[in-house]
Amino acid sequence: MNTIPLAWWLPLSLGACVLLVAAAGAWLWRQALRADTDARAARRMALLASLGLLLWLAYGLAKGYGPLWRGDAFVHMAQAPAFVQLPLLIGGIAWMAALLVGRVLRLRNPT
Repeated sequence: MNTIPLAWWLPLSLGACVLLVAAAGAWLWRQALRADTDARAARRMALLASLGLLLWLAYGLAKGYGPLWRGDAFVHMAQAPAFVQLPLLIGGIAWMAALLVGRVLRLRNPT
């Protein structure tokens, strides 16, 4: 992160976090739309899981980035590893949830 200007650390980290959660949601919807049997239930399950992903994203952004948002440049430099760890933590948990729901969708769809 030494080559990236200090003013970009927070926006890039937030963007990575949102992108990871959005990719998990898109993958989940792709799995739900491929369901052959009981497609209505699969879409409903994907909708509820997507709402859960959005709630998780909002909670993660509020709790993880709240102290960083109010901080000055010294706080940003002192908490530099958090700019890498937070997107991985929030996005990783979102991907785990999406993979688990995708597994349930595949179990419901015998092909």
